[in-house]
Amino acid sequence: MSSSSDSESSKPADAPARPPSRDFLAHLEAYLARRDGVDKLLKISRYSARLALAAGPPLPPAAAARLKSFESSVGLSRKAFRLGKFVQSLNALRAHPHPPPALAILACGGEGVYYFLEQFVWLAKAGLLPAHLLPRLQRLSAWAELLGYVGSIAIKLEEVARIESSVKKRLAEGSGEESEAVRTMRGKLLLKRMSVVQDVADAVMALGDVTDGKGLLGSSTLMASAGLLSALISTHKNWNSC
Repeated sequence: MSSSSDSESSKPADAPARPPSRDFLAHLEAYLARRDGVDKLLKISRYSARLALAAGPPLPPAAAARLKSFESSVGLSRKAFRLGKFVQSLNALRAHPHPPPALAILACGGEGVYYFLEQFVWLAKAGLLPAHLLPRLQRLSAWAELLGYVGSIAIKLEEVARIESSVKKRLAEGSGEESEAVRTMRGKLLLKRMSVVQDVADAVMALGDVTDGKGLLGSSTLMASAGLLSALISTHKNWNSC
């Protein structure tokens, strides 16, 4: 019998098969085909530019003006990706049992109202709607976004606690840290914690919009860092899910 057959017979029968590696360009194509994929790349670009302006070395006036123009243009471009996105929040709310929990109404409702209003913010910034409507639309949009994140953070913290409890129960039942079930739950726990951090970062930016950037929330470096952190976490999650 050949040595390769001996090697195969020595492997445990229940050993999980290693998933085939995915071609990078095919993966990238699938990522960029998503609305959120392109949006988050734009978000990284925007907040990287904003952070460079806020915390980087001083730039020549012409270069600073070009970077600021780029940042503003990307910010406006991102709003176009929110057209119709409120339907996603509406369907998420409909997926809950009737009547939906209060936190689900707060999270999905706040997010849905935010995305709905952002369509009109985009139209006002693009010049199709009267400019005098913009401040009120932006304020209402910011409040809806903030309330949505409050609900989302509360829900995800409950989920984190539930997963942590499940991990402790598995370990108490004798499952080792290297068991498939515990490793899977640890992975879910990490992703959920990252999602909480992302929501907190976005909530900080929304709070800055609501308060007109007063006090610490007026720090351009803080706001740009929060935006970039949120964008990187979201990009990581979207990349791994497509």
